[in-house]
Amino acid sequence: MKSLVLLTLLALLTLGLCRRAADGSASSQDSPGSEAFVSRRASAELVRRQKRNYGSGSSVSGTPRDALEAKREVCELNPDCDELADQIGLQEAYRRYYGLV
Repeated sequence: MKSLVLLTLLALLTLGLCRRAADGSASSQDSPGSEAFVSRRASAELVRRQKRNYGSGSSVSGTPRDALEAKREVCELNPDCDELADQIGLQEAYRRYYGLV
């Protein structure tokens, strides 16, 4: 039984070494582990792009992005409206508590 386990482990080790040697000869540039990392320049560009697009959905004054967001914030402040919104939906709960605005 021990020899069977040892033979299986040696076979797996040999298979792994053969695959690593085959992959190493195919890629001449980098090691396989370097694909997971991004250069500093690329990561800095990604952060800059996200910062530029951060405020694009709302105006400078900080108003919500859509009309439902404003209604949602108002309705969340009223516990009764918030509870009703969970049951029948935000628009209907807002209409029942605050009318057609």
